[in-house]
Amino acid sequence: MMKKIILTLFAGLALVVSTHAQVQFKVADGIQDGKMKTSIENALSGLLTEVNAACAQGRDLNMNKLQMTDDAKFSIGMLWENIPFECMDPIVVERVLRTPDAGYQVRNIPIELKPKNPEELDDDPYQEAVVEFNSAGKIISFYFGLRMTSYKEVMKNGKSVTDTRRRMMIVDYVEHFRTAYNQHDIAFIEQVFSDDAIIITGKVTTTKKSDMNMLADQTQVEYVVQNKKQYISRLKQVFARNKYINVEFEDLKLASHPTRKDFYGVTVKQNYSSTNYSDEGYLFLLWDFRDEAHPQIHVRTWQPYWLDSEKTKTLPEDEIFDVSSFDLSSVDY
Repeated sequence: MMKKIILTLFAGLALVVSTHAQVQFKVADGIQDGKMKTSIENALSGLLTEVNAACAQGRDLNMNKLQMTDDAKFSIGMLWENIPFECMDPIVVERVLRTPDAGYQVRNIPIELKPKNPEELDDDPYQEAVVEFNSAGKIISFYFGLRMTSYKEVMKNGKSVTDTRRRMMIVDYVEHFRTAYNQHDIAFIEQVFSDDAIIITGKVTTTKKSDMNMLADQTQVEYVVQNKKQYISRLKQVFARNKYINVEFEDLKLASHPTRKDFYGVTVKQNYSSTNYSDEGYLFLLWDFRDEAHPQIHVRTWQPYWLDSEKTKTLPEDEIFDVSSFDLSSVDY
């Protein structure tokens, strides 16, 4: 009798674990094609269920039978290698959006980061994932996105159909750019920087009070300028030294250039944490959309959020770089 009770308990435990891993995705609206709707629901349900099972069992993802392209499997595998995660809800209901390339997108999927070493996670583990599908209903990409409130704020300011389409594309590229750091995807980062890109990094320096300088300690931001080759070389070293990297973007601001219609500036507050280092700062990206199929970054800047070690003084708002900070008069059309 006791043996039967123990077996029953183990059976019940197995059922709980199995049920916990199951995730069902349902389309709220945004698509009329019933067959496509079912394909998207099945593909995303399968992926999220496998993510939860792999996370619970501490293993690699098994994506052989999932409705995903090979590129998507490779990309999510890179992300998983850096930082595993799980879907927080057993049932996810979201609307489907159409993408500029005639595909589909689902946003706002609740994800919780589960690093192999929990002490590495300095910030909020909650993320909102974005999944994109091709016209056949297969998953083509999975990445960490902006919070839905930020996304809506950016999109509502579109001034025309072209501007709205480009805003969606820019958000998509910015989100991929952010996730590329989580994935250690040096190839994507190298691809989106133009060959003549300028990378500017700020560092806080302090001038101490002395006999010659009777003023109180003075802080300022000094800037180091790198070219693309130098930046990519340094980034490869950072990836090699840090098994875990997590980059988060907040408060995204997007503005088109006042005189160069194909250039857009993106400013975000960036929270960066890794195995050996963490910081907070303002990231600015100057995007060139003259070739919409291959937009590129011409300028990347990083400025420190805090100007003192006690974290009492922040960078003044009027010193934060934006699209008007750079002269584009020499750009040829």
